[in-house]
Amino acid sequence: MRVPPKPNRGKRSPFYWWRRWKSHQYLPVKKGLLARIQNGDFEYSQLFDWANYEMKYKQDELDQFVKEYKGKDDPKTDTLYRDIERRYQKRYNKLFEDACEVEHRHLTGLAEALAKKFKVNKKKIEKIMETFGGATEDLYIYVDKIKYTLYD
Repeated sequence: MRVPPKPNRGKRSPFYWWRRWKSHQYLPVKKGLLARIQNGDFEYSQLFDWANYEMKYKQDELDQFVKEYKGKDDPKTDTLYRDIERRYQKRYNKLFEDACEVEHRHLTGLAEALAKKFKVNKKKIEKIMETFGGATEDLYIYVDKIKYTLYD
């Protein structure tokens, strides 16, 4: 996995301090479902990757700390070492929690939007989504083709 360099961000929101990168810009609902799908509003969240990057950044900082350590004891028992671990682990946990929440919102939102757009039962759309193997736009096209066969 290629890890990008840690970004230097000036302003930080007190509500999202654990995010280092800019979040995805979602299109408004009035733009239409297909436009939102093409914009990537329902795609896999980058937050999972960002959480993994934090583990790499943590290891880099810990290695640097051990390399520059000037104490007599084992550097891994030092409180500064544990502080570095805690700080990155907390950011990782927050990112992963956000990623799971966003992923759930994307999946349920897509199922609801498809059901509303094609006037089909949401449970049937969810059943199709479980077994469908293509991209989100392909799912939209597939449901559009079979929408008349999904009625009770």
